[in-house]
Amino acid sequence: MRINGAGSLFRLAVETLQKPKRCLRIVLDIVLTMPELLQATVLVASLSTILSIMLLQIEPAEVQDALHAFSANPVPLFLMQVATFLGIAALVTHIGRIFQGHGTFKEALTALVWLQIIMFGVSIIQLILGLIIPQISPIVFLLSMMILIHLSVSFIMEIHGFNNAIAVISGIVVTFFGLAFLLAILLIMLGITPEAIQQV
Repeated sequence: MRINGAGSLFRLAVETLQKPKRCLRIVLDIVLTMPELLQATVLVASLSTILSIMLLQIEPAEVQDALHAFSANPVPLFLMQVATFLGIAALVTHIGRIFQGHGTFKEALTALVWLQIIMFGVSIIQLILGLIIPQISPIVFLLSMMILIHLSVSFIMEIHGFNNAIAVISGIVVTFFGLAFLLAILLIMLGITPEAIQQV
């Protein structure tokens, strides 16, 4: 499939849900310079920030009040999105290399941008259904998480040339909990505890 305009891009995004590895390879074969890729990352982070604020509007009032700071000033959320994308791409690259993968940072970041574009469409559907039929929002959220996990695992396998999906899933889980543990230690060292947060 050749990408010629928004129509073919949309068809490729839909087909990615069925054939994630093949479609990602088509995206990776597009010649992009690093500045162009970084511009795409910033654009995706901007769209993700806008959509996050829109999705917040269908959440319960308590959730909206708790996250009011983000909706009132989205700049920190945007910067956090960009930093997160770059950090995840670096982790995917280096951890994959530890397990004999051959993916590059550019490939990882490209895959992450493409993943976010697809999830952007999924989130729009989630937003629409949440406004029309609020009762099924938990089910739609669960389905979107399943799509996210499915695509993430498939993309990592394609980037690094892995063949064992279970091993990739295990690696993601171990990495997630490892980072959460390190973050918890860092917060405690900084004196930021759940009790301190509640007092803010």
